[in-house]
Amino acid sequence: MPPIPMRFLKSATRVDDLPESDREVAVVGRSNVGKSSLINAFANRTRLAHTSKTPGRTQLINIFE
Repeated sequence: MPPIPMRFLKSATRVDDLPESDREVAVVGRSNVGKSSLINAFANRTRLAHTSKTPGRTQLINIFE
């Protein structure tokens, strides 16, 4: 599978802060299940989405485009 071109757009604290979009994909799951690693794999990049060994580090909604 070819990499999907992606870039970090912004972080949001509320749903009201999310940008308007026709299409979107949400990656949701429990702590430390590989959500950031999945995003990095889609983009074929290692540091696009920050990964951490500490569970529960993400406190915001991170938006990529």
